[in-house]
Amino acid sequence: MDPNISASTALEDLEARWRLREKEWRRKLGRLRLGVEPIEEQLARYRRVTWALTAVPSILAVMFLTLFTVFGRPEIGLILVGIILLPIVLGAWWDYAMMARRARRYQEEAADYLRAKERLTGSPPPMR
Repeated sequence: MDPNISASTALEDLEARWRLREKEWRRKLGRLRLGVEPIEEQLARYRRVTWALTAVPSILAVMFLTLFTVFGRPEIGLILVGIILLPIVLGAWWDYAMMARRARRYQEEAADYLRAKERLTGSPPPMR
């Protein structure tokens, strides 16, 4: 069998599998858009939003605690902050951490694909 035909079919098979995986990754990554702009920039933007979702509830928490402390009931302020505002902050950071972890896993799999493609074609991948 001709080695060029074998390498060609292996390359087509690799690319077909990668297209399927990339489609699955698009679904998994949700708000992150592949091929639009670098994932690192998108993650940096979401990290800034997460910090904002930390700062605003924190300011509100201080206001509630101050208000309830002035009226002599700081424990009610703490309960209110713990039930209403703390889950917002924790949820924002949890969501960001999951998104960053998925993005890292996607980038690792994409790098594996590019290395396999380079091995099959014998030429380095194009620079982006």
